Amino acid sequence: MTTNDPLATVQRMFEAFGKGDLDGLLETVHPDSIWTYVGANPRPTKRVYAGKAGAGRFFETILRNLDMTAFQPREFVTENDTVVVIGFESGTVKATGKPFRNEWAQKYVVRDGLITEMEEYNIKVDD
Repeated sequence: MTTNDPLATVQRMFEAFGKGDLDGLLETVHPDSIWTYVGANPRPTKRVYAGKAGAGRFFETILRNLDMTAFQPREFVTENDTVVVIGFESGTVKATGKPFRNEWAQKYVVRDGLITEMEEYNIKVDD
């Protein structure tokens, strides 16, 4: 199922992520998409992932390295084909067993019902 509503597409992607449904999540991703992550999990890093396969690696890395106990989008701002989401996540880093809490902002560009671009800026915060 695809939709031309960018917000609905991003929300469908979040719903699939929340269920751990990688296949359903990837149904929202354009084959030529670019995913950029700048963040703090578990250390400062910047990564760029290309295409649907790259987006899959992005999410597989998250699932492999983190036990998420919370992933909460708090605010969605939509303008034309762009959706910005502000939220937070928390859990445990699998390699160290240490807890984490991050605040993040994500920008999605959606065209023809598929995510063509994603940028995430993620910072580790203390509770």
